[in-house]
Amino acid sequence: MDVDSFSTAGGANVMTWFTLGYSNQQFDVTDLGDGSYSIRPVHSGKSLDVWGWNAGDGAELRQWDYTGAENQRWYLDDRGSNYYSIISKFSNKAIDVWGVSMFAGADARLYSYWGRAGQLWTFQKVGSSSECYAGATLTNRFVDCGGKTIGLSCVGDDESQGAVLTLKNSSIRNVKLSSSGGADGIHCSSGNCTLADVTWNDICEDAATNKSEGGTMTIVGGSAYNSTSGYGGTPDKIFQHNSKNSTTIIAGGFTAYGTHGKLWRSCGNCSNNGGPRNVIIYDVNIDATIGSIAGVNRNYGDKATIRNLRIKNYSSGKPPVCEEYQSVQKGSSSTKYGEAWNTAACDVSTSDVSGL
Repeated sequence: MDVDSFSTAGGANVMTWFTLGYSNQQFDVTDLGDGSYSIRPVHSGKSLDVWGWNAGDGAELRQWDYTGAENQRWYLDDRGSNYYSIISKFSNKAIDVWGVSMFAGADARLYSYWGRAGQLWTFQKVGSSSECYAGATLTNRFVDCGGKTIGLSCVGDDESQGAVLTLKNSSIRNVKLSSSGGADGIHCSSGNCTLADVTWNDICEDAATNKSEGGTMTIVGGSAYNSTSGYGGTPDKIFQHNSKNSTTIIAGGFTAYGTHGKLWRSCGNCSNNGGPRNVIIYDVNIDATIGSIAGVNRNYGDKATIRNLRIKNYSSGKPPVCEEYQSVQKGSSSTKYGEAWNTAACDVSTSDVSGL
């Protein structure tokens, strides 16, 4: 959650935004002794408040001076796998991402609890840059790495290489992966993960892999470079997606440089392969030579949603923007059907893509 525009005023709107770790996205959660909690934005010291004491569906969530009243008291109900519903003691309604939107800026409001992903929240404790080092595993953390450069090694296109960072329901910001130490990049292995303002100096195997079953991996800003003669061998996809019933979001001005195979690929031949796997690509720059943008598995119900994509020297079909595949199990090779527009699997129109 995010208090709009860092406002400290009473009545400021509360919404969703990319996880960047600023103080308007940090909250003090305090046990009030009756089974409920106060939730207070760090930057303002105010409280999450059911606006206007509205007990109906669609009630607005705003911040207000803390009074301890029931419209500022919240039950945190553990729904398993590090997900919680946040229920108002006053109305018994749940904090809800309005319209089940996956885009930054969606409103947070109150709605009757129905248990889907738009009403499930995770908590990540703010950590320190000392936790950001090559080989680290972060669990339920947000860590600003402070701009440091980290790395392991790089053995060409070897898929057995370890991850430089493993995120378990965690987020990182402001880190660089070294040219000679990119290994298998960053893994999101469970929960929801955000990779904000990450720089891949030269991708080794993959920049990042979504392995979180049912979770979301979000890449915000940052950049990735790949050289045809660098440590990583033959240019391949930037972001790999292996987990099922999950989403990868690439947004916030992320930019690719150098030479790449694809921006994102749903696994074509994983063990126990299936889906769906979804990707949302918006406000992205491809300032690079690239074979294609997104590869979806039509037979597993994947979906690519693409908006405001800018590609260097783009012309129709060069490169293909969204390609549909027939995916298979490990040991076989997937079949490519080709580029598609405005289909169930490829939610993209020609107007969504422009030259750079």
